[in-house]
Amino acid sequence: MNISERIQAAQANVASLRERLRQHYDEAGDNLDEEAMAKVSDFNAKIDEEVKKLDAMQKSEHMLGSEAEPVTVPVVPVVRSVPMVTPDRAPPPPRPFAMPKKHEEPGELLINALIAAGEIKWGGKSREAALAERGWSDDVGVRTCLEWVQRAATNPATSNTATWAQELVAQQWADLISALTIASVYGPLSGYGVRYTLGRFGLINIPIEQLTPTIAGSFVAEGAPIPVRQGAFATQQFGLKKMAVITSYTRELFEHSTPNIDTQLRDMIGRHTSVAIDTVLLDANPATTIRPAGLRNGVSGQTPTAGGGFNALVGDLKNLMGVLVAANSVRNPVWIMNPQQALSISLTQSAAGVGVFPFRDEIMAGRLNGYPVIQSTTVPATQVILVDAADFASLSGDDARFELSDQATLHMEDTTPLAIGTPGAPPTVAAPTRSMFQTDSIALRMIMPMNWTMRRTGVISWVTAVTW
Repeated sequence: MNISERIQAAQANVASLRERLRQHYDEAGDNLDEEAMAKVSDFNAKIDEEVKKLDAMQKSEHMLGSEAEPVTVPVVPVVRSVPMVTPDRAPPPPRPFAMPKKHEEPGELLINALIAAGEIKWGGKSREAALAERGWSDDVGVRTCLEWVQRAATNPATSNTATWAQELVAQQWADLISALTIASVYGPLSGYGVRYTLGRFGLINIPIEQLTPTIAGSFVAEGAPIPVRQGAFATQQFGLKKMAVITSYTRELFEHSTPNIDTQLRDMIGRHTSVAIDTVLLDANPATTIRPAGLRNGVSGQTPTAGGGFNALVGDLKNLMGVLVAANSVRNPVWIMNPQQALSISLTQSAAGVGVFPFRDEIMAGRLNGYPVIQSTTVPATQVILVDAADFASLSGDDARFELSDQATLHMEDTTPLAIGTPGAPPTVAAPTRSMFQTDSIALRMIMPMNWTMRRTGVISWVTAVTW
């Protein structure tokens, strides 16, 4: 196999291993014992090895250029009229094999071709005779230029002419593995919080502790009755929601793109979806049947401290922490902010003197006042959020699942997609639609099951338009 065929085989092998790993998870369900986990590790190791081989072959292809299958073209003898050779004008001898070809400028070739065209038109000479007299019989450049002069309505194929050979030029695209991948808020925050597993159930009831009545202990006298108290819980149902998207590409693009279009689209979907998730996570909209509630839903923002500088920074941090203190919820606080605000904190000098940066070392270590800091550009600039992650609940199994289909029919709509056909009077038919089978295309679908909620109120505080 040539290198292109090897790359295709490696891509198919990686896809097969990933599908087998997904099937293994489906078969194991929630019973991931040691044997099942060993198989998972084995699959992961094989996938890593195959991906490394694939990357190496793709880099080699970039260095060596695309390989092509040799094409055998049958030789058809061409009968040409041979011009009469006179003793005073013998044809030039053939060029020795080792002699380099004479270099001629394009302008010189054009002038020579015009002279030959004039002799053909007004001198009554044949095309072969006009070329042979000047030793141009083997000069492909002059022949090509002469054809262009004689048939000006037809242009030669070039690498920059659309629809006329530009599409045949191989182009190399740099890998799209971005070094500026936007950091996610949801991933780290869910790691600090509580994770629930639905398993085979559609809903799970989460007990939420109420602040009142309290079941705190009391001091009692010796021999006195001990008070008997009861607490209160509310129940919150926690169901499954999902992020999903479909994109498509032709099979030709899948087989001949470098880097492979499927790999690049999966990477793009992952990065863009992380931004979309964080946008919903950080907003103030309520939950619906489709999406979870934003962290700031129903939570009033704090008034920013005016004046800027160190005093404003300390004032805002105290106000944010005061909300959690009032709710007796300082168990696992996490700061969420834009990288610009983290930089401002590190560059803010103490009011005690010039050159003293109280928070610089700590913020560079990813913490502030001893609590973790999550930085993301999806957080609006000048906004800071403090949340007690101990009450942030999310569902496990929220990894992106990718599936391919070359049989599906899609409604090619990116905002309000419809069912392909809906009964009615008259029936509703989605348009435009596209058959993957009929157009030899492939649909790539991403499904990410997920949901989150806050188990208690009063455990989030935020401020915007800070002055530091």
